[in-house]
Amino acid sequence: MLKKIARLIKNAIYKLKFSGKKVAIDWSCNLAAKGVYCEGMNTFHENVSYRGSIGYGSFIGKDSDLNANIGRYCSIGVNVKTSTGTHPTKVFVSTHPAFYSTRKQAGFSYVTEDIFSEGIYVDDQKHVATIGNDVWIANNALLLPGVHIHDGAIVAAGAVVTKDVEPYTIVGGVPAKEIGKRFDDRIIEQLLRIQWWNWPEEVIQKKAYCFNDIKRFLEDNNKVSSR
Repeated sequence: MLKKIARLIKNAIYKLKFSGKKVAIDWSCNLAAKGVYCEGMNTFHENVSYRGSIGYGSFIGKDSDLNANIGRYCSIGVNVKTSTGTHPTKVFVSTHPAFYSTRKQAGFSYVTEDIFSEGIYVDDQKHVATIGNDVWIANNALLLPGVHIHDGAIVAAGAVVTKDVEPYTIVGGVPAKEIGKRFDDRIIEQLLRIQWWNWPEEVIQKKAYCFNDIKRFLEDNNKVSSR
């Protein structure tokens, strides 16, 4: 009961903090007491646990548990998770933490000092993954520590991402492998140069009519650039 009350208080504080940014936080969410920043127009659906910075327009689907920095206009599906630790797979005789960690994850330890780094982080704030802009991560995906999902990428449902995903690349499977690319290299290069997600929101809204056609979008942008 006390944990539930503490969670409700945290959510109330965050709702107040981001009240001017149109951030929707379901009361069942468990946001970190510190280290959560919302740029605006964000939605945290039911039972989301989150720690990190989330960019404009991005949302996180229900039951997701993420410790990651997320860019703008990202779509995070249901039950998407980041893995928070690792175990030794070589040299050490056993993968059990009793042989290298003093944290007593199993209730006991055989060592008096930590001799293996269990955490893999992408920054000094100990976030375990980085998600770029305009990324779609489908339901039940798992991101292993240290990965970077670059701009425009897609992670298929149920994928286990063990390494970085290049821009506008589609990956899937266990472990996740490249399935294809959203566009050809020429178009990807143009999109990475344009970085539409950094445009002011009013400009994006004005140009939303051409977002359903990549050819028309690039032609429109080229016309503006040539003026």
